[in-house]
Amino acid sequence: MSTTTKDLVQPAVKSGITLGLIGVIITLLIYFIDAKLLANMWVGITILVVSLALVVMFGIGFRKSVGGYLSFKNAFLFSLILLLVAGLIGQGFNFLLFNVIDSELTEVVTAAALENTESMMERFNVPDEEMDKALERTEMQMASQYKFSGIVKAYLYSIVIYAIISLITGAIVKRRNPEEIA
Repeated sequence: MSTTTKDLVQPAVKSGITLGLIGVIITLLIYFIDAKLLANMWVGITILVVSLALVVMFGIGFRKSVGGYLSFKNAFLFSLILLLVAGLIGQGFNFLLFNVIDSELTEVVTAAALENTESMMERFNVPDEEMDKALERTEMQMASQYKFSGIVKAYLYSIVIYAIISLITGAIVKRRNPEEIA
């Protein structure tokens, strides 16, 4: 059974909505536990790993639903659509969280990011002058990151990352039909 691009859009969008809502729930849990954790690198890496695992899981589930075989192209497109939808939901929620729900959250996360950056730079014995410049850059980036223009810019940059992730997950999820090879 051959899968067309049209056949994968609806399941990819549905999986993207699911992943996006999972991301919103995780973000809310972190926010309620300790908003400063939103600036923690290890929390971000953990969320990324969980998200990647879910993309692969959704991809394998889709592959099984279409007969157990999926071309690399369709596995890539499924993952890309899924990530684009999930990213849109996540960035939309971030805008609401940082600008509507808790407009002071930007300051909390910025302070935590500055503290984390300074701590890391001290461990690496970075000279004070370089540390001051880096902290100033971090503060400027954080100030605009959660405004509408920053959210849009982050989403546009994320598209490249989503494409790279989709290449990787597409390679993991694909399975060639031995009947089509011969």
